[in-house]
Amino acid sequence: MVFFCQLLCDYSNCNYELIFYPNLALNYRFIFKMVFQLLKKLLFIFAVLLIISCEDEYSAQTPITRYKIGDDNSWSKKNIDDSNWSTKRGNPGDSIFWVRMNVVLSKDPKPYEPQGVLIYSFGAHEVYWDDVLIGTNGIPGQEYTTNKIGEVDRSFIIPDSLSKKGNHLLALRASQYYHQDHDRGYGIVVSSYKNLIQVPLILTSFTYVLAGAFFLTAIYFFILFFTNQKSLSVLLFSFCSFLFFLLIIIEYIKFYIPIHYSNFFVRLEIIGILTFLISFLIPLYFSIQFSFPKRKILIGLYFVLLLFIYFLNRGSYDYTTKLLVISMWVVSAIIVANAVLRKEANTIAVFVTLLVNVLFYNFLEYDMFLILSFTLLLLCMFYILALQLKKQREAYAYSLVQTTRLKHELLKKKIQPHFLMNTLTSLIDWVEESPSMGIRFIEALAEEFNILNQIEDKKLIPISQEIQLCKSFLNIMKYRKEITYSWHQEGIDQTCKIPPAVFHTLIENGITHCMPNSSNEIDFKLTQRSTSKSITYILQTIAIIRHPDKIIKDGTGNKYVKARLTESYGEKWSFDSKKDNNGWTNIITIHQ
Repeated sequence: MVFFCQLLCDYSNCNYELIFYPNLALNYRFIFKMVFQLLKKLLFIFAVLLIISCEDEYSAQTPITRYKIGDDNSWSKKNIDDSNWSTKRGNPGDSIFWVRMNVVLSKDPKPYEPQGVLIYSFGAHEVYWDDVLIGTNGIPGQEYTTNKIGEVDRSFIIPDSLSKKGNHLLALRASQYYHQDHDRGYGIVVSSYKNLIQVPLILTSFTYVLAGAFFLTAIYFFILFFTNQKSLSVLLFSFCSFLFFLLIIIEYIKFYIPIHYSNFFVRLEIIGILTFLISFLIPLYFSIQFSFPKRKILIGLYFVLLLFIYFLNRGSYDYTTKLLVISMWVVSAIIVANAVLRKEANTIAVFVTLLVNVLFYNFLEYDMFLILSFTLLLLCMFYILALQLKKQREAYAYSLVQTTRLKHELLKKKIQPHFLMNTLTSLIDWVEESPSMGIRFIEALAEEFNILNQIEDKKLIPISQEIQLCKSFLNIMKYRKEITYSWHQEGIDQTCKIPPAVFHTLIENGITHCMPNSSNEIDFKLTQRSTSKSITYILQTIAIIRHPDKIIKDGTGNKYVKARLTESYGEKWSFDSKKDNNGWTNIITIHQ
């Protein structure tokens, strides 16, 4: 990565004294608050960076770098003729070689402000400034006998007497034991020594604030996925945030952890892999959120394209990641543009963000473009997800109100005068005709009201308690209607739970829509089928449909069932109620 001051030089009005590489080509309010805080931190970072960029005056220049294979200490002298030296390093193998470049300081430094030179290079080297040794980075010519000491980037203090205005010679006695065929070139930055040390650390500290925010976001949504929101979009956003956190850490890790040049490409490989994953997951996220038609085909082809780009250009590093990001932008733009044409909600903001990324690509230095591009896209994803969670929360709140209203209506239906009068009339008849049967009738009625009283305020109850409620209700109806009601069950897992009075309500619907067969019987059969992904309950009313040609609409019973399922399972359920050849069938599927 080009030193941060280069970026500031390119995009501010200050003058910089830089010499660049010559050879390099749950609660939605809480969620909204987090987004707002991230935006504020991002703006704060930019403001501070701009202030940093204007602290000192610099001038930028690119020197001619000359190389010569061999080892002669006189080559560090300022006035020798190096015009016949090569401007290309070549492959020196294990040999010592020298590097010379002329540096021009346009003005004298401030008093008592030591100057320094920051050198980017592969290899070990001794650094000479105007024929004075000012430091070493490793031991040239002895790399194979020593541990991997030295760094890719190393700063050296220039003596005060040698940092005056004018022409200076920077000479390096160097060797490159590892990656001998890779000519990375030499880049230098001349500035006050304080800035050479301080600016990268300041930049890193602010970018790590951003990384920390996305790390906490990743943890929050990861926990949210497993505790409440079993949604793929929530999990994808968590992964993207975590990968972006890792990308920032790896991108700026060299500023505080010394990296030997033999390990330099390991870091770039990791950055490439992280960029590959993020570039794949972001369009996948948008395709899910905006319901892109034939999503699997597009995402499959896109994944193959990313693999082709990655392996075809592997080793080009920055060029590869640029192609990956461009591919991500194109596919995301296709998905979002399709959503805009279909007039889906929240698409304009995403599309504008993608257009802003194009401006970043054209006007910002690559490293900063990569961070800003991913930051804005992730914030945009954050915004969409926050709106989705808000919508789900509003739907959940509505379902609670709906459930409460329907629950009261259901209870009111049980104690309404018509129900009580019919029940009491039947009770009187049974007491007069058969006191023992009358007592059983009273006991069945008391049992149902007792169970209803126990479960009315609960969200989920054991299925065994629900079945007990259904049986007691059938006992009451047997005495009232003088019809034989039978109950059968198959494959019931007694450990499962179900919203209260759901099957009870469906049994009432079955009695309403059906009449007994020729034997004066109505049979009810509850079957449970379980898989690793869902649980399905099938409640059959085996009887004769009263009005086969009548169109059945949702009444209070079905609305109550749907409201209860939404309250307990969100959108992870399905319900179907229909006529069939045997009578009436209700199917409830709960997705895991």
